[in-house]
Amino acid sequence: MNTESYIRSTFLKLTSKTYPYGYEDDLVTEMIKSGLFPKNLEQDSEGNYFLKIGESRTIFASHLDTACKDQVEVTHVFENNFIKTDKKTILGADDKAGVTILLWLIKNNIPGLYYFFVGEEVGCIGSGLAAKNLQFKGDYDRIISFDRRGTNSIITFQSSTRTCSDEFAQELAKQLNQSGMTYKKDDTGVYTDSAEFTSVIPECTNISVGYYQEHTFSEHQDIVHLIKLAKACLSVKWEELPTKRDMSKVESKWDDYHSGYSSRTYNGWNNHGFSRSSGNTWNSSNYNKYDYGQYDDEPKKKRTRRGNSRKKYNDSDFYDNGKTFFDNGTDLIDLNHSSTIRVSGTYKYEALKEKFLSTSLSKEEIEIIKDQYLDWNNPDDRDCYEVLINSLVY
Repeated sequence: MNTESYIRSTFLKLTSKTYPYGYEDDLVTEMIKSGLFPKNLEQDSEGNYFLKIGESRTIFASHLDTACKDQVEVTHVFENNFIKTDKKTILGADDKAGVTILLWLIKNNIPGLYYFFVGEEVGCIGSGLAAKNLQFKGDYDRIISFDRRGTNSIITFQSSTRTCSDEFAQELAKQLNQSGMTYKKDDTGVYTDSAEFTSVIPECTNISVGYYQEHTFSEHQDIVHLIKLAKACLSVKWEELPTKRDMSKVESKWDDYHSGYSSRTYNGWNNHGFSRSSGNTWNSSNYNKYDYGQYDDEPKKKRTRRGNSRKKYNDSDFYDNGKTFFDNGTDLIDLNHSSTIRVSGTYKYEALKEKFLSTSLSKEEIEIIKDQYLDWNNPDDRDCYEVLINSLVY
């Protein structure tokens, strides 16, 4: 089977159903039976799956769960280079595209430690526990998560903190681009599994795998890019990539930001987040935010994997067709066209304040806010995004 056939068929098989947190074991069992996953996969104490090939100081990473509440069948729709859905479900390219790349590298016997993490979409649970146990400390120089939208990012900062050196990103981009890619270093990373290891592994990055509009029913995958990336990865000299980041130093994107930043506010947003003590929080009496297993007003908890008490909700209660994001099927605010949102070309956030509790947002929700509501060319909107990301507590 050639590269094109393998990547396409593998991706389609992996995205034939959604696999929310708690269903990762089912995915692995099904894929081993089908011959797609290697039979000698091992499982660590945190529930993650891994496989080691040869001697290497490189970890290749992806995550097994998808950003949804229930397991449902996916109907694929094909349009030019893109694989989509019928807009009744998410696709799950985040991160089955990454899983596809890892399986391709395994198939080609590329040396490395291959890790398939659980629970990334609900707070990097599997990777966070693995990092906390320091099981990789001193043994690896780099971890590359294949988990990023678009086609050209090699991430150097996640949640505004450096996780990867410019030298590493530039050399990796150079080697990938020798195969006709267009990668470059990118300091706008949000947060994914590799970021959990910044205190134990010097170079922690994630790279674009060609998906777009993740976590919505409009999610789609550039399958041509995924095929090209798979081919390019075989030419990278992974063990020769430079190791330059100093783990003892914490570098923020805002270290050299203008001196007035600490006191600036942006339409009610401030760089310290929304202080509970100051009363500057968003509240809504009828707000009932989902949290992957807790659908009531109790404090957010991490549910047990495959928890039997998990309520069954249709995905459409939480995700729409990619135009807007809302918490239930009622009281929909059209944030793309509402006159309360844009005034003189800038954003106002009254509508958002009614829909979200800022101190309880997940990174997935913040990412959706960024994609659907914020103008990335507007410095104030970029700052708002940084505020939300920096307020996350894992």
